[in-house]
Amino acid sequence: MLLNRENLDALSRSLRALVFQAREEYRPFWNRIALESRTEGRVGTYTWLEDFPTMREWKGERQVQNLSLKTVNLENADWEMTFAIARKDVEDDLLDQVGANAREYAFRWAQHDDYLVTQLLLKGFSAQGPDGANFFGTHRVGKKNYQNAGTDPLTRESFRAALAGMRSLQDSRGYPLGFFLDRPLLIVGPHLAPTATEIVGVQTLPNGGANPDYGAAEVVVNPWLVDSYAGYWFLVDGSRPIKPLILQRRMDPEWVAKTDPEDDHVFRHNEYVFGVYERKAVGYLYWQLAYGSTGAGS
Repeated sequence: MLLNRENLDALSRSLRALVFQAREEYRPFWNRIALESRTEGRVGTYTWLEDFPTMREWKGERQVQNLSLKTVNLENADWEMTFAIARKDVEDDLLDQVGANAREYAFRWAQHDDYLVTQLLLKGFSAQGPDGANFFGTHRVGKKNYQNAGTDPLTRESFRAALAGMRSLQDSRGYPLGFFLDRPLLIVGPHLAPTATEIVGVQTLPNGGANPDYGAAEVVVNPWLVDSYAGYWFLVDGSRPIKPLILQRRMDPEWVAKTDPEDDHVFRHNEYVFGVYERKAVGYLYWQLAYGSTGAGS
């Protein structure tokens, strides 16, 4: 390739189109458990409800339901991902190789939102949610305590117990929340994927007979639940308009390219640099829609 400004600008446009297209083709799971929000400022503010409003028969005047409101503040962070292409690779027209590397770069970029949301899940056993308790922990609602955290390994019995517990949640007035009734997500790592599939993903039990838990949840395999997190598992109700987590965006991703031969980096390293830049943040919302277990046992 002739390395003039016109051709290098065209290369940048082509790579941008390739990277953004590959990112759009990626199928994330974060949007099933986190609410996406846009903010115009550095910090986004959200209202968290301890109780949800309910319908009542209208007799006399309207009754204003005093709901416990708390705010969640999320400050956007700066994120970047950058890659370089050697000048000789462009000059020698090794664009198939360049394109393949760019698509892999886009895949890693697309995974980042999933990664951030996964980190929230993993940290939720020690990080506070909006009610001041650990997101996965013991929560005081009215005069009752509810638990959305455990240490039991994933078994058919622990799955059933966790699902039953989350289905039994009530608000401070004793009104059933009705969560986890519509096929929640069972999030596991590669190590627990066969166990999860055996529990909810096959119609027949290993010893014969119909599997009563078949279809009770949808298995989602999370690639970051490995090593010390291999035994972790989560149940999430992603069917509601509200979500347990939030992903906040300040801006659309920005493409940045350095291809000018007079640029100091290009001159010193004999390579062209391309990257993306984002501002975003993640945070906790409703613990009532998520259950987590470390799988460590008691």
